[in-house]
Parts: sequence; C-alpha cells; structure tokens
Amino acid sequence: MIGRNDPCLCGSGKKYKKCCEGKQQVTTEQVILDEIEHVLQTFYNVYPEKKDIKDYIDIVNEWSPKLETHLQRELIEAVALDDFFFHKRIDIWQNYLKRTMKKMIRPKMVELLNNWNKPTMFIGEVIEIEEKYFKAVHALTKEELYIRRESNRVIPEGMQVFSFLLPDDSEEQNHYLAVSTLIFFPTSYKQAFEHFASQFELAKDSVDQYLQDKHLNFWVGLVASGYSGEEYSSFEMEVVDLAKQFLEEKNIEAPQLLVSLEDYLVEKKPKARKPAAIAAGAIRFAQERNLLNGLTFTVKEIAENFGVSSSSLNKYYQELLEYDAVLA
Repeated sequence: MIGRNDPCLCGSGKKYKKCCEGKQQVTTEQVILDEIEHVLQTFYNVYPEKKDIKDYIDIVNEWSPKLETHLQRELIEAVALDDFFFHKRIDIWQNYLKRTMKKMIRPKMVELLNNWNKPTMFIGEVIEIEEKYFKAVHALTKEELYIRRESNRVIPEGMQVFSFLLPDDSEEQNHYLAVSTLIFFPTSYKQAFEHFASQFELAKDSVDQYLQDKHLNFWVGLVASGYSGEEYSSFEMEVVDLAKQFLEEKNIEAPQLLVSLEDYLVEKKPKARKPAAIAAGAIRFAQERNLLNGLTFTVKEIAENFGVSSSSLNKYYQELLEYDAVLA
C-alpha cells in the first residue's frame, strides 16, 4: 500500500499526497454520490407499488380541490407523493431501506442508510451560498443547516426553499441532501412562509408533528398568496417567454442562452420598464456568443422584432456580457 509521502505511482515525481491522493478522494466521493443517487432514484422508480396506489390517490384527491386553481396537476401529485411516503406511509420508505442495506457492500453506505430512517420536511430561507452547499435557516426552529446543491445554477440569497431532507455523506453536523427535488420560491412569498411559522408558535405540537399535520396548510397558504408553481417572478418569466418565442419563431435551439438568461435574471434582478428590452438584449448576447446556430440578425432587426429601441436592447446586452464575464 502506497504511503502519503511515497513517490506517486503516476510517475510525476511528486509525493502521493501532493498528487493523486486528492484525485483518488474525489473519485471515491463521486462513487458514493452516484450510489446515493441510485438509491433515491430507484425508490421513486419502484414505489408506490400497485397495492398502495389507492392510498396515494386518496391523498391527491384530498389535496387537489384546494390547490388546483393555481397549481398544475403534476406539481400537486409530486408534493402529495412525498407526503404519502414520508408522512402517511413512512413504512414503505423504511422497508425499502432495510432491503437496500442488505445489498450494500460499502460500510459507509450502510451507515448512511441507517441514518435515513425518517426524512424531515424543511421550509426556510437561503442565507448563504457555498460551492457544494447552501446555508438555510429553518422557518420554524431558526436552526441553520447546509443543504447540498443539486447543480451549479445560481441560488440567490433570500430565496425561500422547501424539501424533504436526509443527512448527507459528509459526516458533518447539520449537512443534508434533498430526498426529492428542492423547490425554490421567489422572495415575494416570504410572507407566506412567515405566516405558516407564526401558526406553529401558537400550536403545542412538536416541529415534526406540526409539519406532518399541517403540510397541506403550507401549500394552501402559498396558493392563497398567489403562488402558481413558478420559481421566478411574473416579470422574469415574461422575459424568458419572450426569448423562447423568438427562438421558436426562428426555429433555433439555444438551451445555453436560456440557462444564462435565467441565472442573470435571478441573480442580478435587472430593472427594466419592458421585459422585451431584456429579452432583446439576450438575443444579441446569444448571437455574440455563437449560441444561435450560426444565424445572425442586425441590432435593428432584433429591436424591431421585440418592439424596443436599440439603446434599450444594448443596455441589457452589455449587462449580460458583463455578467457572463464575471462567471467565466
């Protein structure tokens, strides 16, 4: 077995600890992360089983009348499914873990799954962003914890967040990962979160019991405040929709443009009188970054298409360039 101070086996001439040891640790970490993802994805692929479908549908039917005026059926079914698994029928999840642990080879995975007995519902606010995690404060307990980021997409501080959480593989205190998709809410819904938390202060239940009993109330409160499933403000969504409309009309696929535009909107919160001005600037930005499949348009053509002035277009084109340069 190679020692940390021995010459690295790759032939670089460096000590192992200064060369491939770190690479090996990264590889091992990725293997664990891949295994975690496989365990979670397999659960959602297999369950609920046919014999449990009726119980799940009963919950969906209970939730739908109170939410369907604002939320799409797919979102209602998704949040009701987590309630079914982790509140109403936790035995399904726990039995799955028992069977899965018997197949595990890595002791670390067995130990991790032993700590996964009961996912916990989390609602709170993003307060700090790190490379692998974001820090969030629980709306009810005010506890600060770290949640593993699922991608490199921008997460602005102040966003509200919902998910069911499990301890992650880092073995660090208060470090978690999401069982299902993390749902982020624009800051305009902070009041709905605070109202839900204020009701807890009046209750005599434990945090877990309150969240279990009042889970539906949480979503009802969001719907009452105008939430309709969006992660962006109505203004931001209009900007993206206008850009998409242009691309569709020109038969252009430019997914990277939409990613950059959404990140820019969420992080920089540009102030514009007309959403079309930002969308037009985004099209010019995409053209300069060769994201339009080789098609080109004059500034005048883009401005006329969106019904904005060239100067307005160029303002947001420049802002996108500057934003992109910072990220590069």
